[in-house]
Amino acid sequence: MSPSPEGATTSRRGFLGIVGAGAVLAATGGLTGCAAKKEVSKGTAVAADKLNTLVPNRIPFSVPGLTPDLPAADFVEPGFLSRPATFVQAIAEKPITSGKEITAMTPLWGKVPPGLGGNAYYDAVNEQLGGVVRFNIQDGNTYGEKLTAILASGEVPDMIQIPGWEANKIARFPEAANKLFADLSPYLAGDKAKAYPMLAAYDTAAWQFGVYGGVLHGIPWQNAPYVLLTLARKDILDQLGLPMPASADDLLTLGKELTDPKKKRWAFGGMDQEVQRAFGVPKEWRKQPDGTLVHKYETPEFEQHIEFMVKLFESGWVHPDIVANKDADNKTPFGAGQLVIYKEGPGAWRELYGTYLADNPELRIAAADPYPASPGGKVIIWRNEPAGMFCFIKKGLPDDRIHELLGVANWCSAPFGTMENDLLSNGVEGKHYTIKDGLVQRTALGEKEAQPTYMFLSGRPGAITESQYPNYVQDYHGWQTKAAHFIENDPFVGIRVEMPAKMSGLVTPTEDKMQEIFRGKRPISEWKQVVKDWQEQGGNEAREFYMKVARENGRL
Repeated sequence: MSPSPEGATTSRRGFLGIVGAGAVLAATGGLTGCAAKKEVSKGTAVAADKLNTLVPNRIPFSVPGLTPDLPAADFVEPGFLSRPATFVQAIAEKPITSGKEITAMTPLWGKVPPGLGGNAYYDAVNEQLGGVVRFNIQDGNTYGEKLTAILASGEVPDMIQIPGWEANKIARFPEAANKLFADLSPYLAGDKAKAYPMLAAYDTAAWQFGVYGGVLHGIPWQNAPYVLLTLARKDILDQLGLPMPASADDLLTLGKELTDPKKKRWAFGGMDQEVQRAFGVPKEWRKQPDGTLVHKYETPEFEQHIEFMVKLFESGWVHPDIVANKDADNKTPFGAGQLVIYKEGPGAWRELYGTYLADNPELRIAAADPYPASPGGKVIIWRNEPAGMFCFIKKGLPDDRIHELLGVANWCSAPFGTMENDLLSNGVEGKHYTIKDGLVQRTALGEKEAQPTYMFLSGRPGAITESQYPNYVQDYHGWQTKAAHFIENDPFVGIRVEMPAKMSGLVTPTEDKMQEIFRGKRPISEWKQVVKDWQEQGGNEAREFYMKVARENGRL
């Protein structure tokens, strides 16, 4: 496959015609008029199984002699309670053979590690890769802003991680992806993926979600089955004799009991999406008895969630950094015990232990069992999409370079029980970790250097493996087992939907207004007008699109 003239040579002006439209939508709340309608993508949808010709045929990879201690089930990942006695080398040949550096941009929700030349973890991994990966690490909390700028410039690195939730905010992202990123089907579709056995082991559904604009662009990070959970500092709750929350109502009681500004402790960080779920708000769309769809913004439950969140903010129970900045970091004050409860993606549970346990051996983190708004109420859990983060490869590179980059992604995808995964996850034994009672104990150097970086160049099938953290594997497996009983029926499961551009461009301005209501900058009464604006500027048009998709796939 020869380099495409549309690849690295895409001009800033030309690309601003794509990404710039998203920036305008985000700033103005939508485009209006006939000219805008011609420019803005109407969205696409296809039954995921119709994408099979574009993606790899799945070939499971199993580590010899390794079986989970806690079994997998529907919506429950397998759990491993101990470190393997021996590790298998999964990949014999080093993937980087050209001698050329690889540039990569990735997010990080934690401490930025030292760079090349001052990081033994980078040295060790790059030695196994056979060459140098040079990371451009960006704050995960503001990653979307940096992405928009990078994409608009047209100057993308060799590999770039783009979370799906950030892509959804860019109004014409599928077109952007087609302009800037390589088509991976010629290298991976069908049995071609045999050359990359770690990539071939991903679930087919995860690969299907890496298709944008009809082209396979994204190397997927398989999602855990669940979108969010409520994390709490169990050690602090125990010290104060307080229970885990069992309803949203409990948050009101805990807020008062936990908040003590004199001790620099507040009850809550960001809680909005978990409060939405508790009140029964759908993840996106809800099927109505009359055969129509209602969006979450339009539901009475969403307005109830706003009223509840206003109470939390008015009470003074939310950490002041979160009050001051909707994009503020929650992890640092949570790790420091300055906030006790907040909503998070499931992966943060282990990341928080990895960052803060060494400095605080008494640290205990727990997830609240799925809870309703009030005791005895209905519980729902939002079902996650098959993949939520994607690594993209720059378009226009020679075939041998794309093969080299896919080789790096393949190496970084090696699963638990392999030497590659152990190095990537833990670093070098004796430097970044030691073994005590059969468990990994991170050193101060490990905390400093071995932060999540290479993991964002790939993904891997889900498993719960971090047995070095107190009861983490048992607790998270148990949480998934409970949550599996409450999975909400999503009308678009199994359909690869690319959101209409107007709707994606409305997400940020609409939810910015919601955040302003939380903080008292707008009255609650304005929410109805915010929803009306959303409907008129693209929401109603999006509803028609989604209803058409649902009807065509027998969902309405």
